[in-house]
This record gives sequence, C-alpha cells and structure tokens, in this order.
Amino acid sequence: MPTPGAASGWRIVLLTVAPAVAHDFTLALRAQGHDVVALVVPAGVRGLRPLDREGWAELGRLFEAAPPSVDVLLVSERAHLMPRLTELRPDFVLCFFFPWRLPPEVLALPPLGAVNVHPSLLPRYRGPCPLGWALREDARELGLTFHRMDTSFDTGPVLAQELFPIQDEDPEEVVFEKLMLASRRLLPGVVERVARGDVGERQAEEDATFAPFFEASYRNVDWRDDARAVHLKVRACRFAGWREGRGDARARLEGRWVRVQCTRAWRGEDPHARPGTLLARQGDELLVQCGDRPLWVVSHTVEDA
Repeated sequence: MPTPGAASGWRIVLLTVAPAVAHDFTLALRAQGHDVVALVVPAGVRGLRPLDREGWAELGRLFEAAPPSVDVLLVSERAHLMPRLTELRPDFVLCFFFPWRLPPEVLALPPLGAVNVHPSLLPRYRGPCPLGWALREDARELGLTFHRMDTSFDTGPVLAQELFPIQDEDPEEVVFEKLMLASRRLLPGVVERVARGDVGERQAEEDATFAPFFEASYRNVDWRDDARAVHLKVRACRFAGWREGRGDARARLEGRWVRVQCTRAWRGEDPHARPGTLLARQGDELLVQCGDRPLWVVSHTVEDA
C-alpha cells in the first residue's frame, strides 16, 4: 500500500463517461509511473444511455478509447460501486465527467484519496451543469478545477485550477478539446501534490455559486429574441444538464420542429424580415431572421426524423 510521499506505482481507478478522459488520462498517468487498473462507467444515466442506440454508441466509444490492458467496468447502480471498487483495491480514485456522488465509504477506500475534475473555477458553478451555465451567461473564459472530494458536490479543497479563453464561435468539439488540454496540463502537478500528502486549499464559501440542471423550457428558441441570445442558448444547450436527459435547443423552422446544434453570426446587413423567416440556404446551413438581425443555423436535425 502506498504512503503519502510515494511517487509512483499507484493502482488508480478512473471514473468517467468521456472517451477522451479515458484515453488521455490513462496515458498521462502511465507516463508518471502509475497503473490505471480499471475504468468505471455508470450505466443508464444522463450523458450515457446504454439501453438506446445513442447510448450504446457512446459506450462503444469508451471501450475503443480505453488503452489496452485497462478493464472497462459497467456499474448498473450506485449500490454496486463500493463492492466493485473494493475488489479493485485502488490506491487513488480520479473522477472526471462522472455523474454520481461518491458515498463516504467509497471516499474512504483509497488510501491516497479521491480527486474530482470539475469544469469551472470553483467555487463558482458548483453542481451538475457548470459549462452550460458559464456559456449561458456569455463567459469569455472557462475554468477547470482539480479538487479533493468530500461528501458534498464540488466543495472539497482545491489542488489545481486554470482559466482558458474561448472564442465566441468555438464549436462543441473545440471547447471540449481546450478543456482537455487544460486538464492534461494540470494533471502531473496534481499527482505530485497528492504524492506529498498535500490536502489542498479550502474553497471560499462566500464566493460559491450553483449551476443546477437547466429548466426544460430553456431549450425552446424564440426567433423574436435577438440573435446573440439565440446563439448563446444553442451553445449552452450543447453542454447543459437536464433532469430528463440530454437535449439540444429546439426551434420551429418552416413549420417543423428542429434540433439546433450550432449557430454563427451573420456579417451582412439586416434585411428586417419577420422573425423566424428563412432567408437563405448555403449547403446545409440556414440563414434565419431573429428579432434584431439574421443568424446562421450551421447544423440542425429534424426532431421527428
């Protein structure tokens, strides 16, 4: 069993639903001399729904992303988490994009503790929807925090943090890659602090804000809103958490409901058409009039298709 100050050779269990985390963190931890003995994935939860076609596809991407010799364990319910982790005998547990709160007995299991990666500059945006709320509030920078886990969500002592800029029209994959780049930069230093037995810095409770699940009604686009508000809504919904599951922004276009995944600003003159009017097509892109000016709908799907 490792002791504080041990620099290498840990048995690490990684808890995530993100293929990039499974791949990148495993390789980075191995480079520091550690062994990721298992990837633990929750079944049937928001963000990973293995009982439908999309969920099985996501699960398949996780299996493909896990480097060789890493077991991928699908845990069907929270009550099974402690027995599975006990069998794995982890020295250290690392979570990133894992939707379950870890019970006290799980947190006490690894001798080197449990660390979570939260996509905000804690204590701001604690909770299940930090990226969604940051983008909804028109953030020009996003944050990332590695923190020790305790029995509450996102409240434990901080081990490392970073802010990074985003551009207004960064698509989902670019925002996520910037997030992963920041996490890869911070991870080695976090492991070193854990090895020294560093407890981290207390969060300033007076600065805490909460990022709850989005309300269902927020998804609906009103073309009478200004183009900036519609753009922020579409982008925020791609990163949002919803009690009923995942969901893109949705809008009425030419008499049909569509799911809108990406938009970008219109650079020309405003033709002053009625909001919701389809002004032009450019390949798959649609130019739609909003309350103040047009907006390009870059990608969308028909909701009932």
